[in-house]
Parts: sequence; structure tokens; C-alpha cells
Amino acid sequence: MTELLQMAVSTAVDAGKEIMKIYHDRVRISIKRNLTPVTNADKAANRLIIERLAVSETPVISEEASIIPYTERKQWPLCWLVDPLDGTKEFITKSKDFTVNIALIRKNIPVLGVIYAPAYETLFFAGENIGSFKISNVSEIVSVNNDISAMMVKATKLPCTRTETYTYIVSKSHINTRTRKYLKNDTRPKQFLSKGSSLKLCALAEGSADEYPRFGRTMEWDTAAGDAILQNAGGKIVSAAGGEALKYNKADLANPEFIAYRLSS
Repeated sequence: MTELLQMAVSTAVDAGKEIMKIYHDRVRISIKRNLTPVTNADKAANRLIIERLAVSETPVISEEASIIPYTERKQWPLCWLVDPLDGTKEFITKSKDFTVNIALIRKNIPVLGVIYAPAYETLFFAGENIGSFKISNVSEIVSVNNDISAMMVKATKLPCTRTETYTYIVSKSHINTRTRKYLKNDTRPKQFLSKGSSLKLCALAEGSADEYPRFGRTMEWDTAAGDAILQNAGGKIVSAAGGEALKYNKADLANPEFIAYRLSS
């Protein structure tokens, strides 16, 4: 687990460097068949990640790659689940709320997760039986050898804070009528935070927010890395309809609508 986590961390950080080169230069945008935007940064990060993770000889599911048929995928004991640039809309508008997401899935469960926010130089990572961690100054701590044990010593273990008032975190780009209704039905004192991409799940893992309701379409690669980080910090993501934990590498890679919670005690 530590070797795979080390690989995922170094890969995410290097993908972030490629993204930032384009962020500060020329962003080229095209529209995919599902009518969502994709940029040259998404594609550059995807190429780097696919190449680097190939060393592990573990198959990869990526938002920006062709999806292998489920008849083959369901036989995989392990697979990587990747979003090379989560928060493309934020990236295009020059917001900083975009991330690189890499998760390792074992039997439908995320057992390792890495989220890197390159514009903030902030890294979140977690592994089964390892815990969840945050590094706020990646350029100073992530060494040439990317030694994960050394990074854990200098990193902040999550959760690392608590809210005084119950805090909902909501999407910058995808809040809708159902979400507003859900929030309005909670009559207790509360406050709100707004973040883009997987940084919402990271805020829950930190403890700076308590709940993230998501009524709308998301895909497995949007949540897998954050799910691993949140779970290993004591939180959880469950389906809004039935309260079951989210599953990954399903036949349909879309997530159900869900509610994510921070550590409750």
C-alpha cells in the first residue's frame, strides 16, 4: 500500500505541474460528446498519469480515456480510478479550485486516495490502515524521492479542526434547486462554504465542514479519491436514497446522489 501510495502521490504532483504550465500559458478548450468541456490540460495530465501508473501493471479507468467494457472490468481485483483534472470549469475560469484525483479500488472499495490542488500546492492523501493526511506546502516537502513515510512525518493528520456551527459545503458550479430545498429544511443554526472540485470532500476530511449534499450527476472518478481520504479521516459518503456506501468500478460508472459527512464524534 505504501509503495502504491507513493507512486500515486508523485504522479499526481507531476500531473499538477503539467496542468499549471498550461494554466499560465494557453488553455485550449473543446467540447466532448456529453457536452462538457475538456482542455489541453486535462489531456496532458491524463497522458502523464496513464504512463506513470502503467508501471504498477494495474488497469486504469480515467475520465479522459476509453472505458473498458464491464465484462472485462468486473474481473479486475484492483484498478486505478482517475480524474486527471477535476474542476475543468474552475480551471477555465482561472479559479484555483481544481484538482488531480487518483484512487485505487479493490473489490469496489477505494483503499487509497490522492487529491492534489496544484494552484494551492496542497496535497491530500490517504491509504487503508495508514490514515489521511494534508500537506499545504508541497514544493517544500515532497522530495525528489517522494518518500511517503517522510512526508507523513511532516504532514498534518486529518481531521485537524472542528466547526463551531454546523457547516454545509456546496459546489461552486453545480448547486441546484433540490440542494437548496434540502438545506432550507434544516432549521438549526448553520453556515455555508463553497468550493469547487474534490476540495469539498477534503474540507470534510479536514473537519472544516460537516456535510456535503450532492443532488445531481457525478461520476466515480469525481469521488473515489475523496471517498478514500474522507473514510480514512473517519467520515463517510452514502447514497441519498438508501444510505449505502458508494461502490466503484460498477457497470454504470455514474454515482447515485449522495450525502457526505465528516467525522461525527
